[in-house]
Amino acid sequence: MPEAALRPGLGDARTLLVLWYVRKSTYWVFGLGLTIAALVYRADTIDLGSGSPSQIWGELHSPLAGVAVALLLRLFTAGAGLLIAYPLACAYEVGLEPRTNTGRTIGILLDRYKVMRAYRALRWTHHVRLHAIRRLGPAGARLAHLDPILDVANITLLTTAAVALVIAGSTH
Repeated sequence: MPEAALRPGLGDARTLLVLWYVRKSTYWVFGLGLTIAALVYRADTIDLGSGSPSQIWGELHSPLAGVAVALLLRLFTAGAGLLIAYPLACAYEVGLEPRTNTGRTIGILLDRYKVMRAYRALRWTHHVRLHAIRRLGPAGARLAHLDPILDVANITLLTTAAVALVIAGSTH
């Protein structure tokens, strides 16, 4: 039941979809960052073996900004996905007997974290997202148009990045 992975109302469905599209955008942002880095710096133009870390950072920070942004967005969406799954994880009760062992407090927290991760993974699935889109009505239908657009952008920019990296690596 996909609806079991969504809280009631429109807010959770909207939040889930916005996070999903931001998460999905990290691929094209990463591909664009790699492409820019490969085009700006060919393999023979940077000597990372010499210089202080601040000089190396000064050489690399601009072209690799897209890669850094993509990684930060990915970390943000992973954390935010856990946070919005927390209420579902807290409501999850299976009727098991309570822990009574010595490390029960940390065990309870780790179990809750595992349930949160499971809900986050479940919420990223196609069927749950489709249910969220349907719940939002016309606004959800408009948001659904982003999926194929992002698919094309992701494939195009990751392929472009691979080609640019091969070209940059082969020019000496």
